[in-house]
Amino acid sequence: MTSPTAASLPLNAKFDKDFRPIVSLAQSDAEAKLRDEEASFEPPEHLGVSRYDVVRVPSNFPTEDDLIHGVLTIAGHEGKKDRTMMFWGVFDGHEGWEMSTKLRVSLMEYVSHELKSVYQSQPAEKFEEAISKAIEIAFERLDNDVINAGAAAVKASLPLSEALSDLTLTYAGSCALLGIYDPSSCLLRVACVGDSRAVLGRRKEDGKWQTIALSADQNLDNDSEAARLHEEHPNEPDMIENNAVLGMYITRAFGDGRWKYSTEIQKLMKDNYFARSPRSASLTPPYLTAKPVVSMTEVQPGKDFMILATDGLWNRMNSEQAVLLVGKWLDKEAKPGISSKEALKNSTYLQQVGSDLPLRSQMTSWEVHAESIIVFDKNAATHLARNALGGADEELFRGMLTFRPPYSRNLRDDITVQVVFFGSRTAVT
Repeated sequence: MTSPTAASLPLNAKFDKDFRPIVSLAQSDAEAKLRDEEASFEPPEHLGVSRYDVVRVPSNFPTEDDLIHGVLTIAGHEGKKDRTMMFWGVFDGHEGWEMSTKLRVSLMEYVSHELKSVYQSQPAEKFEEAISKAIEIAFERLDNDVINAGAAAVKASLPLSEALSDLTLTYAGSCALLGIYDPSSCLLRVACVGDSRAVLGRRKEDGKWQTIALSADQNLDNDSEAARLHEEHPNEPDMIENNAVLGMYITRAFGDGRWKYSTEIQKLMKDNYFARSPRSASLTPPYLTAKPVVSMTEVQPGKDFMILATDGLWNRMNSEQAVLLVGKWLDKEAKPGISSKEALKNSTYLQQVGSDLPLRSQMTSWEVHAESIIVFDKNAATHLARNALGGADEELFRGMLTFRPPYSRNLRDDITVQVVFFGSRTAVT
């Protein structure tokens, strides 16, 4: 029998001689990739929000970021009127997408349950001061349910296929950032677990923008978090090394059973369910908590907007830059109807763009700077994401989006952004 020659074998298009694993995206393709998961919403006027914009730009596959947004109605009881609020959340997963997806599906169920319980059991005048505590309880209940279900599966020696439905949530982890706005009181509460960040932009009387922190990153750059850990785990010199808690950079998270389970449970997980080995320095778990820090801010409708974003955005810009970027967007610098190339050429803020660094080095170390800013998108969240991915530098922007998973993760993280404008349709100007 004669063996076929290479020339006689049928060629699969993706393996032919012209195939390149990564093909540079055209500008139009990069634009489409940036905007693939963007949306804008205009809620009913009585909700006190003129508009909010959303975008998610994945880097991982599947993406580890997730998000929620919508309306929460708490039913009245014994003469109390229904209370209607709006909510927005971003969830930055790690070690997989499972925990961030769980938060998208379940977090508001837990929060609404606690708020309803408080509203129906407390006098009306006590409800406002009880909301933050109810949110705190909901976060901890959800995480406890996840961690306890995983431990129960291990202790019961369930078959692998059955145990994994509970354990995968504990192998993964997630940050959580949730904003809840009550239009009846103009009070905005933000609950933070991890290092996603929320900021408020407020236009002052002189027209300049003020940046107001709504959350603080919960990592070891935060002195209060480091002090809390040392107080909870005294005399453990090996707990923190290289600015990490037993290898974890953040100090609060959902899931992450390896930082919460006893050594006994962790050994059973390793022996029977393919988990990682317990860390030798893990002496008095849990080291991570899902207890949120909840802030409360009185919104000034018509002057304020809120940015909630995962750290994929904050790795490229600081809070003040983000607020100023949205301020530029509100100042109508975008020029709808012109091409991206014309926008780059004509942008008010485009000056000398470029760097002596090779493009690859620019990608990994790049941060927003004055010369890179461009105002082009109709969606404020997409506007922030674009400027985090190169802005006016078209080559850098295309390069950032050309890389596919898993290589893209070396250049950029998943980016999820929500921008919320408080007030009537034309109030925030």
